[in-house]
Amino acid sequence: MDTEQLIQTLARDVEPVTPLRRPSLRATAWVVGAAVYLAALIAVMSPRDDLGARVQDTWFLIEQGAALLMGVTAAAAALASVVPGRSRRILLLPLGPLAVWLGMIGFGALQDAQTLGLGGILVQVNWRCVTAILAGAAVPAVAMAFMVRRGAPLTPRLTAGLGGLAAAGLGNFAVCLSHPHGVDLIWHAGTVLLLAAAAAWIGSHLLRWPQLTR
Repeated sequence: MDTEQLIQTLARDVEPVTPLRRPSLRATAWVVGAAVYLAALIAVMSPRDDLGARVQDTWFLIEQGAALLMGVTAAAAALASVVPGRSRRILLLPLGPLAVWLGMIGFGALQDAQTLGLGGILVQVNWRCVTAILAGAAVPAVAMAFMVRRGAPLTPRLTAGLGGLAAAGLGNFAVCLSHPHGVDLIWHAGTVLLLAAAAAWIGSHLLRWPQLTR
């Protein structure tokens, strides 16, 4: 087949493709949808009794603000990562909020260790937080998976890990508004990071770009 025939064949068989919207718009749509779902989830679980007092606590506001910002920036980074040619700098956006959030949780864990002792921390079991974070992250994670599959996930592990971090971060934020919790380092930070790692592992199998194109 010569070049002219190849061009004619491609022009005849080509199918129209709807371009994706900008990552910022897609991320905004995802955050709005996740917010509606999480608001309904908080209403079902009911807000924590001391929420009015906690929102006046600067430490609590900074920690939860960092968790929320981590989820939003991770979502933007995940959706930008499936657009070829986009600047890779956006992938660094979640690192700042993540560092602040982990730092504050780590400092709180040190205070708990001084008060309760290491043994006192380890015996505090809080599967309720884990279950609530999983419930909060489930629907946003599924929505994120559908959205990134519409792009070109050339870095499936990174894309899926960022998507998992986004969903888990918002799920954790909702949990902290619904009920008091115990040792954040184990039951909150540990759950969020494990979910992000699990998403990265699953994404390496589900977001293979050659398979999606076929």
